[in-house]
Amino acid sequence: MGLDLASNTGVGEGRPGQTPRLYDVPLRAEGDDFEDTWGRACGWIADRLYAERDAVAAGDFRIIVEAPIMTGMSGKTNADSLLITKGLWASITGFARARRVMVRRVAVSTVRKAFLGRGDIPGDVAKREARKVCRALGWDPPSLDAADAGALWWYGCNLWAPNEAPVVDPRVLKRRAA
Repeated sequence: MGLDLASNTGVGEGRPGQTPRLYDVPLRAEGDDFEDTWGRACGWIADRLYAERDAVAAGDFRIIVEAPIMTGMSGKTNADSLLITKGLWASITGFARARRVMVRRVAVSTVRKAFLGRGDIPGDVAKREARKVCRALGWDPPSLDAADAGALWWYGCNLWAPNEAPVVDPRVLKRRAA
């Protein structure tokens, strides 16, 4: 499972070698206190791990998640959104680890370098480019967050089952408009 954690979390899940299921999970609702959002996140991951209990029990369920940014982003975000994102990361990854699920943090720049060919692409541009790559692979991300999760899912496949990860080289793929 690849997770792009945010108020609207992008999710990519599936077995290596198969087409991932890409979708969004709205974890923050209007009027939420922080604890409401984090509780919703714990409930969501608990439900997913229960649904995949056989894979969890066998040690075959893995989560790859964008490492949280530990400092502010110079005017691009605010304290509340940083707290929400870090709280989501802590809630979901902590719950998963408590259930003995392998969780791997990876820098977004590392994923983008592998999936897009460059790690220094600005966020919104990179998300649109990730959507193009996903579509070129025959995946249909419903949002830019889900496309980012698809990139994370691909990166995890590339780490744990490299022979099953599809080629994303731009010389091989024809990238359509996002």
